This record gives sequence, structure tokens and C-alpha cells, in this order.
Amino acid sequence: MIAYTTTPDSPVLGFKVDGTLSAEDYEQVLMPEIEKRIKAQGKARVLIEWGENFSGWSPKAMLDDARLGFAHWNDFEKLALVGAPKWAGFFARLFDAVSKGAVKVFDADQYEEALAWASS
Repeated sequence: MIAYTTTPDSPVLGFKVDGTLSAEDYEQVLMPEIEKRIKAQGKARVLIEWGENFSGWSPKAMLDDARLGFAHWNDFEKLALVGAPKWAGFFARLFDAVSKGAVKVFDADQYEEALAWASS
């Protein structure tokens, strides 16, 4: 499940992921919002917060996640990850090293700090 954590007028697209992410979560929520922001502003600032009941991705959602990342490799201005699993943090740092945008990993209790960083 993906839920919004920021308002539409926020400079940052904020999402909270929990449970098992499905292809519908990506195709109906995450991908259209990110692509709409990129089209309107040229870049996107995104904050993703992991819920305590996050249990992974469906196989199709994993493919959608990879497709989104590769399609918009350099279209993320900032990507803040809050409470991400350790292995996701590893991939985030790898993405940070090879993309033009900035990626930063925050602890689960650092939502406000992550939002402030992504907004600046």
C-alpha cells in the first residue's frame, strides 16, 4: 500500500509504503505522480517513508520500481528515504553515486528532518 504524506502543493512528493507493494500501487499512484511532477517541473523531489509493517514488493511491483528508476535516472532532484530497510539504503547510495540527483537515507524517527532536507 502507498499513501500520500504531503499535500499536492508541497515541493516534495511524500509517500508512505506499508504492507506488500503491488503493481497497482506503482501504476496507479507512485509512477503517475512522479511522472506528472517531472513533466511539470523537469525534476522531482521525493520522500518515501517505510511503515513498520512493510513486507516487500510483488514481482510486478519490483519490475515497475526498476522501470521507474531507469526511465527517470536523472530526473530525481532529491530522494529522501525514511526508515528504509538496510539493503534499500545500500541501493540508494549506489543510485546516489551514479545519478545526478541527491539521495539521503534517514532513520525511521527522522521524517521531519528528511522532509526539510528534501524541501531545501
